[in-house]
Amino acid sequence: MTPMALQQHKSPHNPLKIQPHVQVKSLNGYTPATLPAEWLNATEPFILKGFCAQWPLVKIGKKSAQAASDYLQQHNAGLPLKASYLEPAAEGRVYYNHDMSGFNFINKTLPLRDVLTDLWQQSTADTPQGIYMSSTNVAVNFADLLPQISVTHIPKNALINLWLGNQTRIAAHYDVAQNFACCLVGRRRFTLFPPDQVANLYPGPINFAPGGQAISTVDFNNPDLNQHPNFTNALASAQVAELEAGDALILPSMWWHHVEGLDDFNVLLTHWWQKAEAHLGRPTTALLNAILSIRDLPREQREAWRHLFEHYIFNHSSDSTQHIPEAAQSILKSPIDELTARQLRAELQHFLRR
Repeated sequence: MTPMALQQHKSPHNPLKIQPHVQVKSLNGYTPATLPAEWLNATEPFILKGFCAQWPLVKIGKKSAQAASDYLQQHNAGLPLKASYLEPAAEGRVYYNHDMSGFNFINKTLPLRDVLTDLWQQSTADTPQGIYMSSTNVAVNFADLLPQISVTHIPKNALINLWLGNQTRIAAHYDVAQNFACCLVGRRRFTLFPPDQVANLYPGPINFAPGGQAISTVDFNNPDLNQHPNFTNALASAQVAELEAGDALILPSMWWHHVEGLDDFNVLLTHWWQKAEAHLGRPTTALLNAILSIRDLPREQREAWRHLFEHYIFNHSSDSTQHIPEAAQSILKSPIDELTARQLRAELQHFLRR
């Protein structure tokens, strides 16, 4: 695998630019009706070229972005929506303000028609304002579209969201959910990193971020290698997905992804679902509790707890508890059923109240 490189440019505003060399694997000939079920839980990303090219919105958008905008308006429920507005100086980067005490955008709640009007006004501006409407629930706001965007084998409990905007840049972040993303209008670029690159991406605050999840503090358009020297190590593992309208991307759980809208009007559809049973709870809860109770212990104690985590969690197998009679295994039984999950949750609440 050939690593991506950083090429020097003379412009003082963009001295470094990522030059992608490793492309995400692409497959042709698959449609929403022929998608193999097992691919939805893939652990490596790949692109399905032309996957949803026959969907009405995709076909209309290829003729005219304005027509696609009108089509969305026709199928909108009319409820107020949230959109983020960035000043031109942000150059489309959805991020923090200068000292991370807040963000570099303002959120507005307004009808879709106003968001679309603002987008078209910005498309003729010399220095356009960034506009980004994120994670908008399709079942609530565009229910009329659901029959047109059906994908076989997508879990029935999947959350289907619409994202639209102009040339915005979403900082690299991860999602716990498995993601099947369809590019409906315009072009998108995803730069992907496997989960083990977290340290090399320099994540920001864990409990205060533009989209809820911690984001990379590296500006991909102008990376500061003095402040983020190990970012080059992340680039060696990066893959780039260039999506045209009609393409789909399998994006595995926990993979970091930096997302760019490349046109004046872009529309993306995502399907999110969890592979784990709902009663198992959120892994983030365990991470936060470990920060509270383990991170600041002396090193030798942290090492002791690391071994316990490896035994009970990361290296767990059926052999781990075979020496214990099944009736005595209690919370160590695997997989954890809903009753055991309730017992564990009650015990955790008891400890946290102390």
